[in-house]
Amino acid sequence: MPMFENTKIVANATSPSPSALPRRRRKQVSLLLPPIKAGQSLNDSSSGFLLCTAGRLRYAAIASFALALLLFAKSGTKNEKSHDEMMETLTGSSRPFQYIGDLDPSEPQPWPEEEEDWHALHETLVKRVEESDESSSNQANDYLPQLVFYGDSITEGWNGTSFGNLPGQHRMWTIGEDESIRDVFANAFGDKSDWGERALKPPLVLGISGSRTYDFIWRVVNGEFPTSSLLDKAGATDNNSDDDVFPIEQLERIYILLMGTNNLGGGMLPEPTLKGMDAAGRTILQLHEKHFPNTPAAMLFSELLPRKDDFRAVKMCPPRCKNVETLEPFQSFMPAIKKVNRALPNLLDGWREDFKNSRIILLSANNEASEVDATEQSGNTIHSYTPVINCGREMFAFDDINELDVYMPDRLHPNAKGYKLWSRCLKKGLDVIMSR
Repeated sequence: MPMFENTKIVANATSPSPSALPRRRRKQVSLLLPPIKAGQSLNDSSSGFLLCTAGRLRYAAIASFALALLLFAKSGTKNEKSHDEMMETLTGSSRPFQYIGDLDPSEPQPWPEEEEDWHALHETLVKRVEESDESSSNQANDYLPQLVFYGDSITEGWNGTSFGNLPGQHRMWTIGEDESIRDVFANAFGDKSDWGERALKPPLVLGISGSRTYDFIWRVVNGEFPTSSLLDKAGATDNNSDDDVFPIEQLERIYILLMGTNNLGGGMLPEPTLKGMDAAGRTILQLHEKHFPNTPAAMLFSELLPRKDDFRAVKMCPPRCKNVETLEPFQSFMPAIKKVNRALPNLLDGWREDFKNSRIILLSANNEASEVDATEQSGNTIHSYTPVINCGREMFAFDDINELDVYMPDRLHPNAKGYKLWSRCLKKGLDVIMSR
């Protein structure tokens, strides 16, 4: 039976309101506030030096423990633990599963008030957007658009954090991995990169771990969307000056969105997950159209990345079970992910139809060659461009699970090597958006 299709919920398993949902994680001690920038060392902030030093000592102990478990799991002893058993041990067996299958994935709503880390990080991201809006823009002749990264833990991971803290031991990062990831970002998109030097403004990384589509939409409409115009009138061209070319000269921002895997991780079916992903992408495009009606929009929208953290799929039962009578659990998220990803090309075609003055690219883990078959409209002229970038291995499409472990040691979140690999796919998408 395909993943999550025609499944039932265990009798009497009710879905509480978001405010009544149990805490999904243990309270963490904040280590990385005040906020850091991509490429910046944790210890660059004098006010956070003592906290960060203590955090690094704690993290070193955690990383050593995780490494020991990993080596034990990969050993050939009779007492060998599977990767999933080891991950469940690191995550904590008492961690409650948070079922969200009956929630509307497109209805904006925040996390419960008691999730203090989530709300604190949201407020921090709002401040970063406000500071970015208030800053002056680079008006060089060869400027590039500002990059705005939206998403969940994988997006927040570009900052080397989870809920604004050093990630827990279940992430299985090595000591200093967070700084290595920020350095990868700085060299690919930040102040150490050609894009960063030429960008109208520095990039924004607006990710919060655990985000689902409904709370992401709430975040965006409640302050996590930049509203400042970046180009002077003298720097922009007339929309009708050249109807044969997509108006790259007027492009101020590129939105990069990865969202939806936590819907599935909460027991939501592929169909409502797609509904939420559709609403998430449309919310950004609608906000852009509202604030910048005469400025073209551009978006890189990512397929759901592969995830092989199968123990979490097993823990969804109950209430989300493959066989409700025998309480047989699902063994993998991948069938559901594949079903969602297969539907995304048609989904994005609808966005292109509704938002004419846009260039929207789907980043895919497929290995087939990309084809030029999409259209965009500028004035009365239709243009062709590549609608889907098939990145294959650069989006973690590995047949060998041991190879996946090199780039995603917890089989869900990239490490520094994984982010470096994925950045190549993102750059391919940016190249298509900027093509003339």
